[in-house]
Amino acid sequence: MTDGWLEAGGARLRYLEAGEGTPLVHLQDAGAVRLTPAQTLLSRRFRLIVLETPEPALSPSTIVRATERLGLDTFNLVGSASASLTALGVALHAPERVLALVLEAPAAIGPEAGLAALATPTLALCGTRDADVTAALARRCAALMPNGHVVFVYDAGPAIGVDRPEAFAEVVGDFLERHEAFVIRRTATVIHP
Repeated sequence: MTDGWLEAGGARLRYLEAGEGTPLVHLQDAGAVRLTPAQTLLSRRFRLIVLETPEPALSPSTIVRATERLGLDTFNLVGSASASLTALGVALHAPERVLALVLEAPAAIGPEAGLAALATPTLALCGTRDADVTAALARRCAALMPNGHVVFVYDAGPAIGVDRPEAFAEVVGDFLERHEAFVIRRTATVIHP
């Protein structure tokens, strides 16, 4: 694992990097940068880069510059909680660079005008123990996007990757690898015990 700092758009950003393969950038709130069990599982399938997004939220162009400094032309993108708004902004700002987008317990979706034109495969994840507001945002986001999907992870709160790391890694990994062709089995899995 690499623990480093980079400069982009006048901001100094901390990042962690682990694994090999298709790049997966995971945006997290300030002070939350650490490799979680879910991210460790994902780093077995992807080149995982956990990037800190300090408050106030960074501009999408700053995140794009940061990915360029990391040598990424295209990448998958995950935004957790309030960083989901930043991740959406990046997908809207540079859709040609974002292969697929995952919003973990989105705290906001911002202006809805551009979402209907965003063709990026997008998955909004919610825990069944999360607030109704998050579920409503996730459903709204998925409904507005032509390639939007929503999945509820059983027995998880807003920190799905912490509450249910195996389930998070399974559904996120499957979605990122197969985009809109991902399938949730109806038989018992780590997502639906």
